[in-house]
Amino acid sequence: MRHHLLALGFLALGCSLNANGEAGFIDDNRLLKAQVDSSNWLSHGRDYSNQRFSPLKQINKGNVKRLVPAWTFKSGVSSTFQTTPIVVDGVMYLSLPFNHVVALDARTGKELWRYEHKRRTEKMCCGPANRGVAVAYGKVFLGTVDARLIALDQNNGKPLWDVPLVEDLDGATEKTDQLGADDPNRNSRVSGTTGVGANMAPLVYRGKVIIGITGVGYGLHLDSERAGAPLGAVIGIAGQSQRAGFYAAFDANTGKKIWQFDSTPTSGWEGEFLETTADGALLERDIGRERATLAQYPDAANRGGGSAWTTPAIDPKENLIYVGVGNPSPQMDDLTRPGDNLYTVSLVALDADSGAVKWFYQEVPHDMWGYDVASPLCCLMWSRDTTRFLPSARRAKRDGSM
Repeated sequence: MRHHLLALGFLALGCSLNANGEAGFIDDNRLLKAQVDSSNWLSHGRDYSNQRFSPLKQINKGNVKRLVPAWTFKSGVSSTFQTTPIVVDGVMYLSLPFNHVVALDARTGKELWRYEHKRRTEKMCCGPANRGVAVAYGKVFLGTVDARLIALDQNNGKPLWDVPLVEDLDGATEKTDQLGADDPNRNSRVSGTTGVGANMAPLVYRGKVIIGITGVGYGLHLDSERAGAPLGAVIGIAGQSQRAGFYAAFDANTGKKIWQFDSTPTSGWEGEFLETTADGALLERDIGRERATLAQYPDAANRGGGSAWTTPAIDPKENLIYVGVGNPSPQMDDLTRPGDNLYTVSLVALDADSGAVKWFYQEVPHDMWGYDVASPLCCLMWSRDTTRFLPSARRAKRDGSM
């Protein structure tokens, strides 16, 4: 949807601004108890289970037809919105396309402050949209389309620190001359490079800000014929994608990186050369050819894709972070990436303190169809062993290998 207006209706939530017109302080205790806080929406998925479910019952089948807009906010930005607003004690924190951020009075829609983001590149892997911010410890955190993690002052929107997620933003160069002479897309206009960025809403947990990068699932992005339209078709070709994806945790006070989980491991990337998915679906892959060519591509994991699209879920009792990993690279041409291509198209459980892999479940080994794990994960908080819900979850050894 391409809109420059945001219209939101509210019922009374029993919340109010502090006497100085500022929202209250969000600490670890409030975040851990977010599931019982019906007056606020404190994180992207509402609470660490990431179920995005509100227990409020004021709106129901009997009165929903009587709802009318309470106010309209004109953002001034005409582009794609994908954000989930954060609401803290009557203040709404809203990320706009291109990573501008506003704080609004949730009762009236009045703008309290605005942060204007200045990108360090015009290239964007995945369009201008982002999925929201995180609020904690007196700060508003955002990941940007130009691959930065930024902390703003919660009360006025002024930058407190700004760290690059990657130094070199360019992705793989997209060349149509790698396509066959008879391919109808050979003469199509392309967008140049894939780039790299961050589209997910960050997640704050016990002093850490967790975020991942996108734009590493290499494919040919054909330009749309419509001016200003998003990227058109994506076609996988055997290119030289520049990097692998990752999730990482940063110190919420300083921005210093604490740990990084590389979504394509340099050791064990090839996996077990599985012939079927865990539920028995036959994979259309030439395992004989893959095994025979494995030695020709020893560094395939270094450019193996695995974008991080989704804000993680967390089980605080087990101290586990559940992340989803996108497709391998090159996207649909598997010639240069023999093996199962771990941990792409996978659900992975990470230790929250170190980022070490505890277990993983790969939905589609050696994916050739672009089956990203791109939908938000949710955690069944009452389960002491989440792996029992998965058909074939594999636990990591103590050293983190499989």
